[in-house]
Formats: sequence, structure tokens, C-alpha cells
Amino acid sequence: MSPSALVAGVGETGPARADPRSIPEMVLDAVERAIEDAGIGFGGIDAVVTASADLLDGLTASNVAVTEVVGAVMKPETRIAGDGLCAAIHAACQIRAGAYRTVLVAAHGKASMARFWDLSAWAMDPVHLQPLGADFLVCAGLQAAALAARDSRAEGRWAAAASERRAAAEPGGGEARTPGEILGSPPLASPLREGMCAPLADGACAVVLRAVEPGAGTGAQGPRRPVQVAGFGLDLDAHSPGDRDLAIWGGLAGACARAYALAGIDAGALDLAEPSCVFPHEEELFARAAGIGPRTAMSTGGGLFGGAVPVAAGLSRLAAAARALREPGNSRWGIAHGTWGPAGQGQAVAVLRAGAGGAAA
Repeated sequence: MSPSALVAGVGETGPARADPRSIPEMVLDAVERAIEDAGIGFGGIDAVVTASADLLDGLTASNVAVTEVVGAVMKPETRIAGDGLCAAIHAACQIRAGAYRTVLVAAHGKASMARFWDLSAWAMDPVHLQPLGADFLVCAGLQAAALAARDSRAEGRWAAAASERRAAAEPGGGEARTPGEILGSPPLASPLREGMCAPLADGACAVVLRAVEPGAGTGAQGPRRPVQVAGFGLDLDAHSPGDRDLAIWGGLAGACARAYALAGIDAGALDLAEPSCVFPHEEELFARAAGIGPRTAMSTGGGLFGGAVPVAAGLSRLAAAARALREPGNSRWGIAHGTWGPAGQGQAVAVLRAGAGGAAA
């Protein structure tokens, strides 16, 4: 049987509205935290997978800027131009294939450098959609409008959910707002309001994945439970918003089906979920497509409402789920989610299992 991937270490800078550090400085911070958490050094890394977007960084081949700080000089490096969770899945595949035993995954984003929503217009079809002013925010509004047309109570429910997530992300008060204040906040893309949008942020996230042979010990230290990547799935929906039903995340349903089959479970086994959702209506789409029920705790720390870092968001959800699962307790199964593209065109999920010892996933 193939070796499974253990989440050996995680590290994050934490989201910041405007981190004064350069991208390499942020990434180095996250990487050093991750390898320290894993109890290894740079010499213990066999290969590196990074996630970045040239358009957002204003660079050609933006991974070149972080090659040194991720320790990829004279080592195998793969760059994923998509969500950071895709990079983690790529690394898990490398481990399962037996290509490497220890892989470092790093993702970064710096939303403060430019207007993210305006930049996203460049990812839209240049002939049919860009002339109309379409960008990812417009597409999110169209998606929310499609859902609201089917449910007159949707906007009130989204305002309540956004208020709850903001409060969880800012325990001391911060920018927590009441549902009424959120409904009264400036419009972004009808029916979405400013208060319904997770704040965009700067940050970097790193994860160390290590191979665990079937039947072997995990080498976990102290009371920390081992957490393994038990299953994963990817899917890509039609690019044009007009070519699909915006009221469902069909790609996510397919990605989850693959991940659950690989892990040997169904959605009912999940104890916690960390979706990568910038708007509350996306969380509803996630729950429906992933089959999440009321017993599954979702976004308990506020999810991305503590700060949504482009590109790194999905990897940060993997880190959050892994941290929660490795603590002693009853939670055994979790799912992390990443998405990219207009209205959730691309979808990725990873199913995590805690306390599984060295058994194969």
C-alpha cells in the first residue's frame, strides 16, 4: 500500500490588513514556524511545493522571489498557480507516489499591494465578460442573487452568519457588527453588503507533510495527536458563470465525493469543517455540496473573517483543521476546503484524520 501523508508541522504569519514586510520575509516567517513545529530543519525537507499568483504579486514567475526562503535551492520545487490547498494536495500525491518522504508546502498573498477585486477582472473572458466590467466580486453578487431569488430570507440569514463569524474571529470585539448593521452597510455587489465580506489580508502559510508507511509509527511528540491527509479531491467547473448553475457548487460535490471515497468515509463522519468562504452564502453552498450536517462544527474560529489571504486561504484552512484535530478530544475527522476562480469555479478539499497512528489512509 502507498504511504500516507502526515501533517507534521504548520506555521502561519497570521492575516494582517497591511503587513509591512516583503513577500519573502512573510514566507520565511511561516516556513520557519512550520519546520520548527515539525521538529526538523531545512535539511530534512526533500522537496517543496509553493502556491502563488503572478497577477497578484505583480511578478513574472512569482515563486522565484521565495525560492531561497523555502529552501528550494538545488532541491525539487513545484509551483502551483492556484489555491494553497491545491499545493498541499500535490505534495500529498508526491508522498503517496513514493517520490519524496518530506515535503514543504508554502503559500502567500498580499492583498494590500493592489485592489484584489479589480485585478480579478483580468481572469475573466476578455471578449465577452471583461467589457461588461465582470470580476470575481460581480460573479459573487450574481451567485448570491441567484440564491436570494429562491429564498426571501436569505439576506437576513447571511447577515446573521456574517455577524457570528466576525464575532468569533474578533473575540475582543474588533469589527464585529450586528446583523442589522451588516444589512445597513454599503452595497458591494447586490445583494451582498460590505459587512458580509471577509476582510482581505496579507499573509503566508506553510505546512510540512511527511510520509508514514502503513503500520509504522508516526513519531508524534508528547500529547499531540497525529493528523493524516486521509483523502482529497479536486474539480474545475465551467469558467463562464453563464455556463453553469450558480446556485450550486457542482465542482465541490465532485471533489468531496472523491475525497470521501479515498478516506473511506461519508460526510456524516466529519467532526469539523474549515471552508474557505469569503461570503456567508458561500458557506451555505459549501455545506450543501459537501453534505455537512448539524453535528459538524464549521468555521468555529470565524473562518476567513479573521482575514482572507488570496492564494493562501485554503492552506490556512488545512492548518486550522490540523491544529484543532491534533489536540486531545473527541474530534477525529475534519475537512479543509479551498476555492478559486469566479463564483467558486475551482474547488479542492482534503479530509483529515486524527489519532490514526501509522495506518494507511
